[in-house]
Amino acid sequence: MLHALAYPVYLIGYYLVERKRNVIYSNMQNSFPDTPSNELKKLAKLNFKHLVYVILEASKTRTLTEEQIRQRVTLKNPEVIEKFAKNDQSVLMLAAHHCNWEWMLAGCSLQLSFPIDAVYKPLHDKIVDDYMKISRSRFNARPIPNKNALIEIMQRRKEVRGFAMVADQSPVRKEEKYWTQFLNQDSSFAVGAQKIAKLTKYPVIFVGMKRLSLGHYEVFFEELGQAPYEKEGHEITEKYARATERMILDAPEDWMWSNRKWKRKRGVYD
Repeated sequence: MLHALAYPVYLIGYYLVERKRNVIYSNMQNSFPDTPSNELKKLAKLNFKHLVYVILEASKTRTLTEEQIRQRVTLKNPEVIEKFAKNDQSVLMLAAHHCNWEWMLAGCSLQLSFPIDAVYKPLHDKIVDDYMKISRSRFNARPIPNKNALIEIMQRRKEVRGFAMVADQSPVRKEEKYWTQFLNQDSSFAVGAQKIAKLTKYPVIFVGMKRLSLGHYEVFFEELGQAPYEKEGHEITEKYARATERMILDAPEDWMWSNRKWKRKRGVYD
């Protein structure tokens, strides 16, 4: 029923919310400069429709049963990340706003052998934020505000846990940044995960997601690095950018293009 509701919601949203539509199209146009405008418009419409799917699916996360989660979210290669847990090592898990990241957390929390602490940015609307915290707390997951992330991680260093971060958003103005080419554009990435990895010596795992069919997804894992890390440099952040880029290019309709990733330019906000 929710998926059926998505189409009229998509029509109303896409044609009435002009600002969001323009951000999606502009980001795609800059990322794929050689793609004809008619193809970009089709891709933008499909992306907006998939975004509506994700929003409606996420609203259902709080009530889905374990069986339903297992049916809708499968793990392709969990051995990539489970080998560290077997050696009593915690891991940093870096994800992106691709496919349904809310169901990614639920699926991984339910099907991996260790609990996951999900770092998140609190929402301004307290009612919605409280709802999302309850939803994200299912299956032994534990959401932690981003401002408390380092303290929480250090307090649990003796426990085997996964610390998950969605790291493809544009960093705030005063935050340290790493600049690289990403989707044909100068792009900034936050370096917090890189610093935490060096401090804790935790291995870093990219957690990607692929849409299999309507309401069904596959999660895959890719090792980005493990200690010892270089004292200088941003090799983990660069590897994360490349893994995210490959995933997006494989299915561009499933990334959150409405995210204003490129709102700041190099040289102005270094």
